[in-house]
Amino acid sequence: MGCSEDTPVKPNNQNQDAKKSNSNKPNSKWKIIFVLGEPGGGKNTQCDLIEEKYQIIHFSCGDLLRDAVKENIPEAEEIKNYMKEGKIVPAEVTCGLQKKFMQKNGDNYKFYLCDGFPRNEENLKGFQKTFGDEIEICGVLYIKCDEEVCLERIKARAEGSTEKRIDDNVETIRKRFRVMREETLPNLENFKKFTKVWMIDANKTKEEVFKQIDEVLKDVLEKRTTPL
Repeated sequence: MGCSEDTPVKPNNQNQDAKKSNSNKPNSKWKIIFVLGEPGGGKNTQCDLIEEKYQIIHFSCGDLLRDAVKENIPEAEEIKNYMKEGKIVPAEVTCGLQKKFMQKNGDNYKFYLCDGFPRNEENLKGFQKTFGDEIEICGVLYIKCDEEVCLERIKARAEGSTEKRIDDNVETIRKRFRVMREETLPNLENFKKFTKVWMIDANKTKEEVFKQIDEVLKDVLEKRTTPL
C-alpha cells in the first residue's frame, strides 16, 4: 500500500483561477502521512515546517477535537471528558471530524499531514472504516522524545500561551504517556504490514529534528508534483 506519485501540490495564490476551473475534474484519492509521538515532543512544530517546505496541509487531531469542544457540537462533553482523562477519543468521533475537515478543502488539496492520530488499533480500524478506498496511507512518522524533555517543553508552552489547553497538565500528560507505551507504540506493528514507519529522535533542536524528517520524507513528497 505504497504512496503513488500523482498527487497534486497545494496550490499557491497564483493558481486560484486554475483551481476553480478544475474543481469538477475527477482526482486521485486523498493521501496522508500520520505523525505520532509523545505529548510535547514537537509534532506540531515539525508538521508546520514540513507544511511550509512541501506545501501540503497539516492538521492536528487534538486541535480538531478542542475546536469541536469550543463549538459545542453534540459530542463536545464526551470529547472533553476523554481529553481531561488523557484517554483516546472514540474513532468514529475523531474520524468524522477529520473527514469533515478534508471535505471542506475539496478536491484541490489531496495530500495531508495528520498529527496525533491514530493512537491505537481501534483508531486505525475506525479510520479505515470511515475512509475506505478514498484515502491512501503513505507512511507514519514517529517523533520519539524522552518524557522529561516533553514535560519541560509542555511547561514552556503553557507559560507562553494565553489559552490553557484541556490536556495541558502533568496528571493528564502522564496518563497520555502511559497510553503511548501501552497502545500507540504496539500499533506501529500494524502499520508496518502495509506502509513505511519512520522513527525520529526528537531529543534535539527543532532544526536537527527537521533535518532527520526531511531525509526520510523528501522522496515521498518531492515526487507528488503533478498539477491539477
